[in-house]
Amino acid sequence: MSPKDIRSSVKIAIIDDEKFKAHANLTTYGYKIQELPDIKSLDDISDFDVIICDLMGVGQNFDKSIGGASVIKEIKDNYPTKYVIAYTGARSNTPEANVAKQFSDDFIKKDDDITKLVSKLDEAIDIASDPYERWLITRQGLIDLEIDLRKILELESAYVEAIDSNDREFSEVKAILRGADLGGHAKGIIQSLIASGIWAIVFAS
Repeated sequence: MSPKDIRSSVKIAIIDDEKFKAHANLTTYGYKIQELPDIKSLDDISDFDVIICDLMGVGQNFDKSIGGASVIKEIKDNYPTKYVIAYTGARSNTPEANVAKQFSDDFIKKDDDITKLVSKLDEAIDIASDPYERWLITRQGLIDLEIDLRKILELESAYVEAIDSNDREFSEVKAILRGADLGGHAKGIIQSLIASGIWAIVFAS
């Protein structure tokens, strides 16, 4: 796949209460972008693999005191394989920015030039579409939830087999999920991993 084809295969969300000025430029580069003024629940971003979140004026339905940082924290807690970039026009040492840096995968300023934005987004897509990196993040999320290591290894084996055999349905992983008593949060992490649109890139390469 060409760089432009890869960019257009990844759904990117911009959470910002103001118009995203770089939208038209980034679309020209081939990125598939959707602007969201804010989100009411995590379901609003479940279909996106890369998310750019403003720190000011958003997060009204989460913790208003830290704005967009609360959105970033919730996304990473529930969907750890999503690549989340904190985005602000304010100083990088505000309370919101300091919290966001703890949880986000990257940090950019609103006045960064388009070349830097393109570089950051291409890096985000590279990482988000790396099966190995995605599993490492998923595994750590399951460990943090104190899931039995034997079950994690079983899921890991099924995941690797799906990648090696080009099984886009992740059939064995789904079978394990159906029969395992993992709890809703852990199942949600795995389901988010295998339901991602990013696999269109992985299995096409």
